[in-house]
Amino acid sequence: MKKGMLMTIILLGWLLTACSPAASTPMPLSATPEPVPTQTPIRIVETVVVEATPVPTEATPEVKYPTMHVPLCWMYNDEFIGLAAAIDQGYYAEAGFKGIELLSGGGTTGLIPMVAINGFDPSFRIGVQASMAEIIQAYAEGIDVVAVGALQQSEPVGFLTLITEDRRAQSPCDFQGRVVSMQQTATWYVDALGALCDDPGPLVSGVDFTVIPAGWAPDCLLSGQCDFYCAWETNQPYVFDQLGMEEGKDYEMFLASEFLPFYYADVLVTNRVFLEENPELVRDFVGASIKGLEYVLDNPEEGIAIAGEIELMDPAHAAWRIPVQNELAVSGDTLAKGLGWINPEKVQEIIDFLYEHGQISRTFEASEIVDNSFLPEING
Repeated sequence: MKKGMLMTIILLGWLLTACSPAASTPMPLSATPEPVPTQTPIRIVETVVVEATPVPTEATPEVKYPTMHVPLCWMYNDEFIGLAAAIDQGYYAEAGFKGIELLSGGGTTGLIPMVAINGFDPSFRIGVQASMAEIIQAYAEGIDVVAVGALQQSEPVGFLTLITEDRRAQSPCDFQGRVVSMQQTATWYVDALGALCDDPGPLVSGVDFTVIPAGWAPDCLLSGQCDFYCAWETNQPYVFDQLGMEEGKDYEMFLASEFLPFYYADVLVTNRVFLEENPELVRDFVGASIKGLEYVLDNPEEGIAIAGEIELMDPAHAAWRIPVQNELAVSGDTLAKGLGWINPEKVQEIIDFLYEHGQISRTFEASEIVDNSFLPEING
């Protein structure tokens, strides 16, 4: 790989990630001042102390809920612009939240939303999980998780490759004899995809093709260390775009959803116990989140500006990503039911598929993990 291209990849790497906000140290309360030395007695005429009681107004919404920490499925960047807009526009504050903190998670951070919302810290009870398929897998293994809304209607994961005379990225069958780079927590993707290949036959990772760990950016493609890179169409292709490469000419990508029944990404999740004990809080959080998503759909340029305020986020990246991502927020279901809607029939299709292909050990009804009742009513 050329040195110039390598440097470009290094400089662009941070665009695909964002650092967690540094922890802040509370300012100490002011200490009682020491007496002022004086030789002349001070005569206090009168002291009146009046305690001001804040009066809730439109400018100062009533605080009903404590600050909630929301673990994300990826580094905090423009992927979560709907939630960032809800913070920026004051929708969470209007709903009564003292504060909302979005925390980077997933990948190699060790912060897995579905696990964090079941932990000891009561401020971690709502999160954003990457995909519905992951939620189904976790629930099948006994994790308490309920999906209450989806920021994206389809899962944008797919496989990138550079176009050469003997290499394409048109179907899972192209994995034959190749090296596939991906996040290790998602190797089941390629196993499920490989099982669908009829010619040359079902493909098995570790036998018919090799799987290696993926970094945050598709630099292994440019260095020749991998043939395919597992990416989100709303994220990593930006690197190629910045290098002046064209899709269909220099690189191409196929989506897993073209072959598998994979719907819903960036799914709002909580656990059943918290949901049943705090239905109003969950409803207000989901409502404010969907309002933020709607704001970005209606005002993409404003969304780009808001993304530019996220730490280490480049507005140019947001300008590329947000229009692509906005398309995934809507579907026939959302036109009929409203933004965030999760179709139980589609979820059941995923459950049945994963069970049939050995990706989960038991089957169950979609109603056990999907609850649309906390979404805002259509036109509400």
